[in-house]
Amino acid sequence: MKRLNTISKFSSKYFIDTMKILDKKNNVSTLNFFSFNDSYVLSGIEEVKKIIYNSIHKKDLKNIEIYSRKDGDILSKKEPCLIIKGDYSKFAYLENIIDGILSRMSSVATNVKNILKLTDKDIIFMADRSDIYLNQPYDAKAAYLSGIRMFVTKSMVENLPSDAQYVGTIPHSLIQQHEGDIVQTLISYNNFFPNGKLVALIDYNNDCESEIEKIAKSDIKDKVWAVRIDTSSSLIDKGLERKGKKIYGVNSELIKLVRKALDKKNMNDVKIIVSSGINKDSIIKFNKEKALVDIYGIGSAFIERTVFFTGDLIELNEKLEAKFGRKIEINRYIDKMVKW
Repeated sequence: MKRLNTISKFSSKYFIDTMKILDKKNNVSTLNFFSFNDSYVLSGIEEVKKIIYNSIHKKDLKNIEIYSRKDGDILSKKEPCLIIKGDYSKFAYLENIIDGILSRMSSVATNVKNILKLTDKDIIFMADRSDIYLNQPYDAKAAYLSGIRMFVTKSMVENLPSDAQYVGTIPHSLIQQHEGDIVQTLISYNNFFPNGKLVALIDYNNDCESEIEKIAKSDIKDKVWAVRIDTSSSLIDKGLERKGKKIYGVNSELIKLVRKALDKKNMNDVKIIVSSGINKDSIIKFNKEKALVDIYGIGSAFIERTVFFTGDLIELNEKLEAKFGRKIEINRYIDKMVKW
């Protein structure tokens, strides 16, 4: 058996062992990939295609048939999304790698789809701080597939179409470097980036209303495009406390307080961005309470693993041969698939 390529180190040991045992047996096997989830968005097929073409030797590829659905297709439970037919010893080591790519990217695409169904507000993809940085391009591609257009790192947008935007607000750290002074922070930011959209992060001192008061009295007021509320779920904003309302984190009452404070200072066009643990349940609640949100910043909720894939060998030398409960007449699905 020839030395495996670099990607094989990511393969489960039992696949590597299986390849060694099957080497030169020349069995023709059919490997079927599917998910147990229903109504999910398929994502990751293009990445899988690159892996296969870069990993399997060209002379071996000539003897392998590959069919797949397309990225963006909505698939049902147990519906085949990828079929590989040929000598299993030539591609067995890619099985768990393919499962992982499809599970990760389809989870992100499906999570985005399910959240976008709940709101017509713009959403910023903020999952960069929720996982290993190397996943950013793949997560962003899956998110873009389902409709997200605003991202927070260059890595996320560099391989996306031109309508993908690289956006950002000021961070808490920059406010800290200006001794907690929101106005001086905004002035510094604007001096460096005069053509950018100026977004004020107003929860640093846990008093959004007072921060707006300070901004409204300054010369930077007319430059502010949006304010962002990122109050921790363990805190009650001081403005709410003054009104006797003990509601933690980012909530509809705090958003209403911020909108009222902005409008009172003739900052009616300034948008409100909310972040900090926003997820599907948060948006459902905000919808019910008619919260005055303009833009959501969402991170970890988008990269939760919600869609899972498996690969099953279902044919051996043109005959049905599969694990109990996994037999499937694959020809029923081929017409919906694209042959590579």
